[in-house]
Amino acid sequence: MKKRKLSTLEKSSLILVLALLLCLLSLPYGFYIIIRLATAIIAGCWAYKFFSNGKTDYAIIACSIVLLFQPFLKITLDRLTWNIIDVILAGLIVLIIFKKK
Repeated sequence: MKKRKLSTLEKSSLILVLALLLCLLSLPYGFYIIIRLATAIIAGCWAYKFFSNGKTDYAIIACSIVLLFQPFLKITLDRLTWNIIDVILAGLIVLIIFKKK
């Protein structure tokens, strides 16, 4: 089986997966702000990629993630809810990257 080379976006997304899972720990508030910004940027890149490839449904989901994680007009949720969202998003990212084409 031939190994597929990961794109820069996919590599960045895998780093984001690790960061999202680190959010389960009790870390300084600044870390969470950086993760929100990074998530919004990477989800925006995925939205552009999906839209460019004609996958409008996926693009809308990625745009929703951008809106949820953007750090400027914060959506306030309790810690447990954010932890659940972080784990689900980390799982979705892994599925998107490693699913069979």
